[in-house]
Amino acid sequence: MTSVSSATAATNSSTTTSTATAGLAKNFSTFLTLLTTQLQNQDPLNPMDSNEFTSQLVQFAQVEQSINANSTLSNVLSALQGQATASAVGYIGKEVAVPTPTAAFDGTTPVTWQYAKDTASASTTLTIVDAKGQTVRSLTGTTAAGTTSYTWDGKDADGDVVDAGPYTLKITALDSAGKATETTISTMSLVTGVDSGGSAIELVTKNGNVAIDEVTKVASSD
Repeated sequence: MTSVSSATAATNSSTTTSTATAGLAKNFSTFLTLLTTQLQNQDPLNPMDSNEFTSQLVQFAQVEQSINANSTLSNVLSALQGQATASAVGYIGKEVAVPTPTAAFDGTTPVTWQYAKDTASASTTLTIVDAKGQTVRSLTGTTAAGTTSYTWDGKDADGDVVDAGPYTLKITALDSAGKATETTISTMSLVTGVDSGGSAIELVTKNGNVAIDEVTKVASSD
């Protein structure tokens, strides 16, 4: 099931702008009524100081310009967010690399991890552990530098399919001196929706959400 969650920030901003504009209009109307009344009843021999109400008129104009500017900016941001969301929808149904070593195994579908090393290692060991930290399978990985994909069929060391649940890939890569080589791990995950409710648009997968700018690989789910 796919989904697209839209943000409410633009709507709230628009509502706030409308409220501010309505409030300004009401206050300005009241100000004009009072000003007109004062002018009509002023003492001809001691007229009102025009500088005061002129200053107030200028302040009203400045506030109005500020509200209009915010409204324009809100419209621009709303349009940009709409375009970004439409672009993100194109990821739905595709697999992306999510920066997490833990994958949700459904009991049937194989799990694909990617691990990357900046330098080659003398030895590389892949270990898959369950939610309790128990090892379910261990095997030898590639020693070459770069990014390598590994697809796990969901079976343990005895060839039996394990129960559905979260499984984590751990990698021990050592150089010729026995020192650990830095390795990053990601999980290939099917995109099922888009979440634009936060500060950044995120792709929704069963292995967690991921921001579009954090995606390092996109692949067809076929």
